[in-house]
Amino acid sequence: MDVVVPLVFFLALVSLVLTAPRLDALRGRRRAGALADDLLKRHSLVPTPDFTVSRLPVAGPPFHYGAAQRLADQVGGVVDGLPLTVAGYSCRYNGATHVYGIAVVSLPFPVDGIEVRHERVFHSVLVVEPVPEGRISSGETEFDHRYRSYAADPDQARRVLSAQGVRELSAAPEPFSWRVDGADLLLWRSGGWDSADSLLGCVRAVTAVLRPDDG
Repeated sequence: MDVVVPLVFFLALVSLVLTAPRLDALRGRRRAGALADDLLKRHSLVPTPDFTVSRLPVAGPPFHYGAAQRLADQVGGVVDGLPLTVAGYSCRYNGATHVYGIAVVSLPFPVDGIEVRHERVFHSVLVVEPVPEGRISSGETEFDHRYRSYAADPDQARRVLSAQGVRELSAAPEPFSWRVDGADLLLWRSGGWDSADSLLGCVRAVTAVLRPDDG
């Protein structure tokens, strides 16, 4: 009995380690499907299966690692006057599938590169974390503790991440990461968003703070 109990716990731990990544990927895929269905039914978006990985307008995280990179449940349309495409993104790495929710927005104005991350893109020391140049501080302690911000033009970024901008971003329904370069804005979240309303709230938070001073 003294040997059996530790062995049972060891086998249970091994089973948990092996199955947890698969369960996370399954939950992420289901969440992406439910999100797409909600956007189709309640927000007038339409299926956009022709929007594939090759059409992604921005490089870098979370697309910087893994194989078998795929998009699924792609839907697109116009929200608040801006073209928006939403999809579930997945890749294979180290024998497991990793799933993200992504949203791509086409802005009517260019913005010098800004990136704000709420988490490591991949939670493993085996994947090199690409870190942009130009780490900046917004000056808002709580925000800077939760997020890491980078910018090509620090002065422009500090206008975007002003006290008001930080309040708007912090009020988004869920924490997320985003990057803008020119007129291409990408939002991503590991595991995806919980709902269409949550995703759209995050999109609106970013586009509001990126809006030029003249509106």
